Amino acid sequence: MSNFNRLKKNRGNFLSQLQLPYSETPHNLLEEIFHILQVKFGLTRNSNQKFVDLGAGNGQIILYSALNYGIKSFGIEINGNLITEAKSKIKMLKREKKYKKKLFRKIKLITKDFFNISLKNYDFIYIFSLPTMQKLLHHVFLTAKTGAIVISFKYPLNNFEKILKLSYKLEIKDVQQDIEVYYYFKL
Repeated sequence: MSNFNRLKKNRGNFLSQLQLPYSETPHNLLEEIFHILQVKFGLTRNSNQKFVDLGAGNGQIILYSALNYGIKSFGIEINGNLITEAKSKIKMLKREKKYKKKLFRKIKLITKDFFNISLKNYDFIYIFSLPTMQKLLHHVFLTAKTGAIVISFKYPLNNFEKILKLSYKLEIKDVQQDIEVYYYFKL
């Protein structure tokens, strides 16, 4: 690969990181978010369902998904430092021996720009994206399979009516602020 192409590729990765800066979903809210997936959208423990977190950060959501629900959980993250942090977290949890070893095989971290992936294999798609970046997500959600559930933390997905239908809005009263989680059905 030429230096120009390498620079162009790295510039794209850098821009993706700037466009969707890392912001973590508070861990104490995950139980309620996943409970809704279970009771309203058919999340089944220890099933063959697949969960993906777009912009997985330090992996806390895919860890929760795999370790508490036993489903294959994928984290797409472009930032190598966050991938390293997630791997460290996994090693630490393995040493605690609180969870069965087989559950850790259900976790996969993928270092990639999620703007360039297909979502056709996933049943549940999680995203925490700023409203200003949503215009760049249309082509990504188009790749999702019909019937997939898209979970958007904190911000509604606007202008996606042709491909996503809002199915449920969870309102969480948190100590610091009220938070909404939006659940969409891929048409």
